Amino acid sequence: MNTEKRLTAPELVDEIRSSLILANGWIPALSGPDGPTGVLEDAPLSEIARSLSEFAATPTMPPAVAQQLRRAAESATAAISADSATAYGHLGAAYAYVLQAHRAASSDTTR
Repeated sequence: MNTEKRLTAPELVDEIRSSLILANGWIPALSGPDGPTGVLEDAPLSEIARSLSEFAATPTMPPAVAQQLRRAAESATAAISADSATAYGHLGAAYAYVLQAHRAASSDTTR
């Protein structure tokens, strides 16, 4: 029996947002002082999607990370105007892409 709890849509947004938070998110830390600044702790999904896209376009971002962040931004953007069931799928995909970006950043040896 699988007793793992599935994240809700708001929890998925919170998880994605936490990686982008200005003060302590891993994505702003990875982009360096000349990159985008990140989001506030109460940023809406539209701001999260925009920020993901900005970080994906940052020249100092490792290519493998940028690719995953670009995909996450696309999925988060698609979730904004989708019905709740479809939005959940897009949010799940965005979260998975952020996790893959984090793994790519952790394994990047060029920094």
